[in-house]
Amino acid sequence: MWDEVAFAASAALAQIVTNLDNLAVLLVLLVTMGAMRPLTGYALSQGLMLGAAMVLAFGTDQAAPEWTGYLGTVPILLGVHGLWHQWRHSETNTQPRLSTSSGILGVTALFLALSLDSFAVMAPLLADSAPGYRLWALAGASSAVAVLCAGAVLLSDATALSGPWAVRLERLGPVVMILIGAYVLINSGTDLV
Repeated sequence: MWDEVAFAASAALAQIVTNLDNLAVLLVLLVTMGAMRPLTGYALSQGLMLGAAMVLAFGTDQAAPEWTGYLGTVPILLGVHGLWHQWRHSETNTQPRLSTSSGILGVTALFLALSLDSFAVMAPLLADSAPGYRLWALAGASSAVAVLCAGAVLLSDATALSGPWAVRLERLGPVVMILIGAYVLINSGTDLV
């Protein structure tokens, strides 16, 4: 039981760290648009992303189970790329712009575009895990989405305090991607049998 809880917690941590860019945008949208559209769009985008990661996990499990561990190279490469950009200081601080009159679909599309790193981490993590662990990981990641939504609502009144911390924590994203990729590459107790 503790293995499953720890695996869910690690999936939740991966979801949170790879969603800090989404959190920053969500905070801005909450302040400018109100709560309904940003929260709905964010929740929909994360549901779609996690659903697609689960579909890929089941598809890979069926099509080529011996290759699922190699999916860990994707988050490792993306993490190394992210670290390289941080080191070179080539990242821009501009956030995608969205009209305040945009509907839920526009907000969802924006968050989906920002969620590719989350997908690149969650898909290999789910694909390389046994089916019972996949459900725990999905529950952990879904819980993280709920925590991020609640945290964004709480922080939306204090956006001046959240900006610098979000940028600092965002720098951990590539490191977490590399660690999750390495975890997928090694054989562990959560892997497919």
